[in-house]
Amino acid sequence: MKFEQVDFRYPDGTHVLHGIDLDLKPGTLTALVGGSGAGKSTLATLLARFADVSGGAIRIGGVDLRDMDSATLYRQVAFVFQEVRMLRTSVLDNLRLARPEASLAEVEEAAHAAQIHTRIEALPEGYDTQLGGGIQLSGGEIQRLGIARAMLSEAPILVLDEATAASDPESEAAIQQALSRLAKGRTVLVIAHRLSSIQDADQIIVLQHGQIVERGQHQGLLEQQDAYAALWQAEQFSAEGLGRAQP
Repeated sequence: MKFEQVDFRYPDGTHVLHGIDLDLKPGTLTALVGGSGAGKSTLATLLARFADVSGGAIRIGGVDLRDMDSATLYRQVAFVFQEVRMLRTSVLDNLRLARPEASLAEVEEAAHAAQIHTRIEALPEGYDTQLGGGIQLSGGEIQRLGIARAMLSEAPILVLDEATAASDPESEAAIQQALSRLAKGRTVLVIAHRLSSIQDADQIIVLQHGQIVERGQHQGLLEQQDAYAALWQAEQFSAEGLGRAQP
């Protein structure tokens, strides 16, 4: 999958992305990082075709996304966005949306990996529990259902837009480990909420004001003592502050 000189402007003319060149190779994990408003989520929405590029192209297997119909695109790419939507049907049917023929064992394997199986089992009817009505799930639990659904998909590309943002650090670490294991052979694009969760990414892309300002791996970017290192130091300082604030 490639982003080739991708530009994006809102209808009011606001220029959000500037000349993004990005090559995501099969079997690799790429992490997008940067401050709020850097353009990370915009890249994901363009990949999902919630909007089309204003310039350049996004290609999968050499084919411009604009030349793909929706069904073809969603066979190629599975998405988990910050706000996961669930249908008012059973947990099992929600998880099977991308792959209706999946066996219960396969569904449970994906749920285990997403750290949500135990919570599902605790629901009144387990995997047959109907969502909506009196069933209350936390934001993190809904996100993990969305992650399980994406894991169950056979799409060769996974896109995770801050998909673990509502999870506690311990659950997030476990989910990231599972993603690394299940993503083998797939192309994975992660928009990271915590830099600590993407230290092992094959490539880290740092965005500022809609432009790529750095790219590389964790240790090398730290050694450059530039934008990524500043983000890392800010995260570590925040984590230390929270630790001191604990009773």
